Amino acid sequence: MGSSRDDISALRACWRTPADGSDQCDYSLLVELVGLFGARSRTGLPALVIPLPSGTPSAVGRSAAGCELISHSSARFSMAGRTWDGPAAVLLCTEPTLVDSFSVLATDVAHHVAEDGATWRSIVGAVEEWQRLLAPRGKPSAEAEAGLWGELWFLAQSADVGRSLEGWRGPESASSDFFVDGIAAEIKTTRKNREHHVSQSQVDIATGTFEAWLVSLWVQVDPGPRLTVHDLVEDILDRSPDPADALRRIARAGFSPGDRGCYSTAFTLLAEPEWYAIADVPRVRLADPGVSHLRYRIVLDEARRAQPAVVDRLQRHFHGTKTRS
Repeated sequence: MGSSRDDISALRACWRTPADGSDQCDYSLLVELVGLFGARSRTGLPALVIPLPSGTPSAVGRSAAGCELISHSSARFSMAGRTWDGPAAVLLCTEPTLVDSFSVLATDVAHHVAEDGATWRSIVGAVEEWQRLLAPRGKPSAEAEAGLWGELWFLAQSADVGRSLEGWRGPESASSDFFVDGIAAEIKTTRKNREHHVSQSQVDIATGTFEAWLVSLWVQVDPGPRLTVHDLVEDILDRSPDPADALRRIARAGFSPGDRGCYSTAFTLLAEPEWYAIADVPRVRLADPGVSHLRYRIVLDEARRAQPAVVDRLQRHFHGTKTRS
């Protein structure tokens, strides 16, 4: 069995080759993958074909998030000049522009089915998880788009993306966006230098047990060929040792590949990121009983930012090197 990354590459390669339209079978099988097949449908759509035991009846399929799961009690297949009929479950990519993401989820489904057995129930369970995660969410607010861009930009600076993904707590709505080997970092992205909105939970971390920092990213919208959220997602998926896990985390953070056109804003950094110890971040010190979920705007004091030697240590801790340009 090849690695997941090898399998993703094999599927992408076969699905990027244009269909010639000469095969009149239901599915043309192009590449074998852990006993399953990357294929194209009669209409040319990318497909993952999962052979089922003989006598398996048809079942109700599932359709969502740019893919459709279909059950066939019998379908006609062709591969390398041979044709045959048989039952199968087929996962179709109904939105060809999403083929790269579909390759990731199809590979993940294939490996789950290989481990759990090719039953309709196991296939549905694996597919429905992805359909829930990748359901379209629509256009984000400007603040949400900038916030996600900042977290992904910080993650993409890492020389070891897998390590940073494991420490990424943003998708879990934790008090800090990253927690890696005993140090926390909350990433804040702003178009007004050192001005941020924070919640009380983000600045009320008990710093006595571990280091906690706020990282201030000053950005502006750049209509040129700069980085969008989608660009960062593609970079992270390409460099992750486990693309399926990376895509899961990114989806939980709010990004669906089907919505990539909604994340059209490109940003560029206007200055080097500034690091502030959480203890030095302004906060509301007292509130009436019963008041919770406080959120307010702060202005950071430039004089309190971390010195270059400290920043260098923190960048090496989180990124394995200095911040990439």
